[in-house]
Amino acid sequence: MLTTIRRQLMFHVVATTLLILVAFFLPLAATVRSISADDKVAQAAVEAESLVPILMREEPEALALSVESLAAGGTDEFSIFMPDGRVLGDQATASAALRLAQRGYSLVAETPGGREVLLSVIGREEGPIVVRAFVSDAVMYEGVLEAVATLALLGLFLLLIGVLVTYLISTRFTRPLRELAEVSRRLGRGDLTARAHGGGSVELVDVAAALNYLARRISELVKGERERVADLSHRLRTPLTALRLETELLDDATERDKLNRAVDQVETTVTDAIRTVRGADDGPASCDATAVIGERLEFWSSLAAEQHRRITTRLPTGPLQVAAARAELADAFDVLVSNIFRHTARGTAFAVALTPRPDGGAILEITDEGPGFADTAVRRGRSGGGSSGLGLDIVRRVAEHSGGDLTLGAAPGGGALVRAELGPPVPGRPA
Repeated sequence: MLTTIRRQLMFHVVATTLLILVAFFLPLAATVRSISADDKVAQAAVEAESLVPILMREEPEALALSVESLAAGGTDEFSIFMPDGRVLGDQATASAALRLAQRGYSLVAETPGGREVLLSVIGREEGPIVVRAFVSDAVMYEGVLEAVATLALLGLFLLLIGVLVTYLISTRFTRPLRELAEVSRRLGRGDLTARAHGGGSVELVDVAAALNYLARRISELVKGERERVADLSHRLRTPLTALRLETELLDDATERDKLNRAVDQVETTVTDAIRTVRGADDGPASCDATAVIGERLEFWSSLAAEQHRRITTRLPTGPLQVAAARAELADAFDVLVSNIFRHTARGTAFAVALTPRPDGGAILEITDEGPGFADTAVRRGRSGGGSSGLGLDIVRRVAEHSGGDLTLGAAPGGGALVRAELGPPVPGRPA
């Protein structure tokens, strides 16, 4: 399919070429038609003049033979009107132009179906002799149609040449634009190494340079942001180490083990955050959603048992691969379950269901028997429960980055329903 600029260029060239061809073709066709008619009429006049010497001295019987020979030469009708009223050659109806010629005037007159050349010969005692040569329209315009058709074919050939040249020029002109568009799309997909080579006009070179500068600035900003996040995550290790040392001083073994598990979880999350930031250029990874959700359910089960919350689970019996990193999926699941513990009363039951997605991937549904959502729109930084509103946005980004989406709704029992669709893993990506 032709590009918009190419279509516009070709339309303008075709329209302009057609106007020029029509402006030249119509007058040229009329000129060819007029020249052909004048040529045939002049030829008939020459043939009629060739009889003048004979008309001055020959008798009518000899003139009849000359008329027959001229008629055989190609003229449609050839007649000689004698002063005594006799007509030699082809019979013709007397017209106003013929009567004028009989008074001594030579002329060419339009007549139905063609033109007649009337030559008045004065010099005999009986009076003027009129030689009439009739040229029909078919004879006058013989070959005009072929000439006009040749001109039309020439015009069509020139039009095709113009379209071809325009196509080549527009291709050369739009190639840098297509390159700029492709670089922009690659940058939009997260490929910060994409660069435009430039080319074409000075303006396009300037646009390519500006796009490359923008890509470099984005790369620098993203790199700096990743380093700051990694540094921040790494600095969290110091207070975590201090917290672990303080935990070891507890006398209650049960509480000590519980706090150690919590510290381990935070340390694992920090480590995963550092790895995620450092390896952000590797693109989306993949993991077994069944294994990840199963492990996190085991972690949350002990806390749910302490708060007398009943958990209903429905997990696949086999692995279910999704396009999300293991740590990201675990964090997203933790966000959803922690929201239940935070925003519902003790003893509120919830259910977790993980099912295969029809087109690959998985569907994670979490429902509870709480009050439900006051607002089902997922907006970053906004929450109706007094929180920062970032938790559900984290889940949304994980789902969308995998090729799925996140929707909020009402559970059949009136509580909250969170449905996160996770896309299938991309071939060739690391697991």
